[in-house]
Amino acid sequence: MNIAKSTALLAGAYSLTAILAHGQFLNTLDLTFSDRKEFKMIGPEDSAYQGGELFTRVFDGNAFILGCAANGGIFYTTPNITCPSGTTGLVTQGDFDGDGVRDIGLYFSVTQPVPARNIEPFQTGLVELYSAPPSDLPRPLGGFNWIDNSTVIFFDLINDPVNGVGYELTDYESTRTYLPNELERHRDEVVPGSYIFKFPALGSNEENPANFFMNAAHREMVEAVPGPGGRNVSSGGISVGNDFRLLNDDRWNGELMEFDPRIVFDFTWEGFNPQTFLAGDRLFFSVRDRDSGDIRFPPIPLGVGNPELPQLIGGLGLGIPTGYELGPDFFPPGLELSVELEFLREQPVGDAVDRSFRLFRWDVNLIDTYNGFVGGAFPPGTLDNLTSPEVDFDGDGFTNLEEFGLQTDPLDPADVPNITPVLDPFTQQCILDIPKRPSIGARLDYFVQYSSDFETWVTIEPGDPNFFIVFDNEQLISVLSRRPATVNPCFLRVQLEQN
Repeated sequence: MNIAKSTALLAGAYSLTAILAHGQFLNTLDLTFSDRKEFKMIGPEDSAYQGGELFTRVFDGNAFILGCAANGGIFYTTPNITCPSGTTGLVTQGDFDGDGVRDIGLYFSVTQPVPARNIEPFQTGLVELYSAPPSDLPRPLGGFNWIDNSTVIFFDLINDPVNGVGYELTDYESTRTYLPNELERHRDEVVPGSYIFKFPALGSNEENPANFFMNAAHREMVEAVPGPGGRNVSSGGISVGNDFRLLNDDRWNGELMEFDPRIVFDFTWEGFNPQTFLAGDRLFFSVRDRDSGDIRFPPIPLGVGNPELPQLIGGLGLGIPTGYELGPDFFPPGLELSVELEFLREQPVGDAVDRSFRLFRWDVNLIDTYNGFVGGAFPPGTLDNLTSPEVDFDGDGFTNLEEFGLQTDPLDPADVPNITPVLDPFTQQCILDIPKRPSIGARLDYFVQYSSDFETWVTIEPGDPNFFIVFDNEQLISVLSRRPATVNPCFLRVQLEQN
């Protein structure tokens, strides 16, 4: 039952696939069909496909696993009578809890087992994809490598250790993986339509096979811009305008977004509409630490610990969202985060369910801007004309914006920026290093200018005849004169411009 691990990889904390779980009753027969894709948004009209899979799983029969506090676990190597409900199920074949390790000889606390009633377990060689819509997916097996997770569990061995009944539970799964460079192959192989699978009917074997058919209906799914929007129907594309796209076009700096969280921290998008967001679909939102992947939003409720759960923002009566706003001051500047939207489908047709999945991710840097700085730097009630970036509030000869960018206090006339060049002791060349304010992103530009008469000022650019630009990165701008100060005087200043 590796679907638990597979889904966790693609869907974070959520798994809509039916698995044996604590406190959850399952249907006796269920076929899951899941087309999964991950995208990273890298611009207003661009995305990077990060891989995906076609996952299929069928199970027939179930058992209800009960939580048991005794010894801090739910399974034991011997029956444990101290468990309130008793560890009453002995596994004699298979991987009962789906952790990838065979559980033969272990006891579980279970109740109300139901055996397979339609599909024979332990017969993956008789499973195949019988038919599918026109596509590049290979036939007849469709490239599926079926894994057998079927189990046999003997029930009620504490109350009746002699007459315990063995229950066969059928569980087959298959995964077809697509690498980050295989988006077109993924789209060309997995298309909307009807997929019919042939399973071994209960009681059949390789010598006496009998067939049990199940049909999964796969619906169109939203894609990431530039997506298949505009492709014709035969290619499996969806209509123009249904590709997911972020609408915060002015927030992009290269392949990531920038926000000053003290002002606003909201996202808007398109692509979810009644054609792509169906009844039963759900959309989850989370903000994660970019390095660790830990969820930073939604916040952890007091006393809960860390549930690592995204927030449901669409579906289940919440409508179809076109954006999400966290509001100002939820995070401080300087953080490097990743935002995720997890779109999960749940469309049943008979005993089969289309549980397809899309993940849209984008990187966000929380930056420090002058407009966000003003609110905390100046006394409450200060008039707007005194906090304007071009005003010198404290009268020390430097504007508010210059003091912001050069990291001095705009309210303290004794705290002034240091723009003093130094001379190389050997060459007598002029050197000026200006540290940049941290976390300013692309919203503030630094320029060094020089003059020979304090009237005409020239901005130093690459190839300037009098000065080199040694460094101009996120931390520092540094210039060096091409000739000694006796030839080129060190008359320098710094200009700042907001973007």
